[in-house]
Amino acid sequence: MSTEHDDDRHGPWWGTAAAATQCEGAAPLADWAGWEAEGRAPASRDGNGFRTRYADDLALLAEHGITRHRLTVEWARLEPHPGRWGGDEVDHLRRVLAAGRDAGVDMWACLLHGTAPGWFTDDERGWLGDEAVLTWARHVDRVAEAVGDLVAGWVPVHEPEVLARLGYGDGAFPPGRHDPADHRDARAALLAAEAEAARLLRSGTAPVAVAARPEAAPDGHDLHVVSAPVDDLEASLERAVQADPDTSLLVVTGDPGGWQAERLARAGRTVSEAAKGGAAIAGAFVQPAIDGYEWHRGFDARLGLFDRDRNPRPALDALPAAAPRTGPLTPPPGGARALRATGTTEI
Repeated sequence: MSTEHDDDRHGPWWGTAAAATQCEGAAPLADWAGWEAEGRAPASRDGNGFRTRYADDLALLAEHGITRHRLTVEWARLEPHPGRWGGDEVDHLRRVLAAGRDAGVDMWACLLHGTAPGWFTDDERGWLGDEAVLTWARHVDRVAEAVGDLVAGWVPVHEPEVLARLGYGDGAFPPGRHDPADHRDARAALLAAEAEAARLLRSGTAPVAVAARPEAAPDGHDLHVVSAPVDDLEASLERAVQADPDTSLLVVTGDPGGWQAERLARAGRTVSEAAKGGAAIAGAFVQPAIDGYEWHRGFDARLGLFDRDRNPRPALDALPAAAPRTGPLTPPPGGARALRATGTTEI
């Protein structure tokens, strides 16, 4: 089995990523499902069908040389009611992760990407609740215990500051608040929740990737995320490297207009040139892998490397060649240094 340093000789690896709602549809008791029921967002139905087609989909990725995939562990499916842990959902999640392993795809797990249980967001005031971080920490601990042996890497929260803005500042995501004070408090809570999740997850062997912030002291144990659409990726990487040249980075990128071959090739060149210039980039995730649901855009946006019928798009040929699969990853000696997440992708 190769090591992370073997990967470095081949350049950063490339994988794919998606939110659970995008590829599975909203969980029945998720806050986003409530928004759909109220007519505030298009119905997500079954997303792109990944929930039932996961084994074939993961084999499809492997067939095309994609050996990393970041899925989202949907909190609202595992804990649809407070304190009621869904054993059947744990079994399903383990089957999905094992299918990735069997196909030759290292499975990364994101624990929060856009949605949360309705009871948390609505009944317990979401990230404004007094017990929000403790409630979240209990969930993270359960997930790690239940599936940690099948996870190659962890991303506790996808773009926590963006999530705080969308839900509590702009009102574009649940709970739909437009209050500067709520935005500030939710941002602080989400960053605290991410930090607590990282602390818990570091007890395992898989790396943890978090978004650092300027006022926080860097933590040498983590990878840190540059999350930016393709047009902003170069500038975002430059800012990250200037902030701390020794930072170990994980890139997340997407194209809000849908991937074209020349634009994906540009993203590949940007990451490769940054790595050749000395940036410690472990890998990059492109999202989404397969056309699905795109939040307020519904099914009209076609952003994937594969269409909904699983036909590959020409852009797929521009995805940089995958580095060898590594299995569970470990940070390089001395640990990864902190990185400030800059920009945002299509959430």
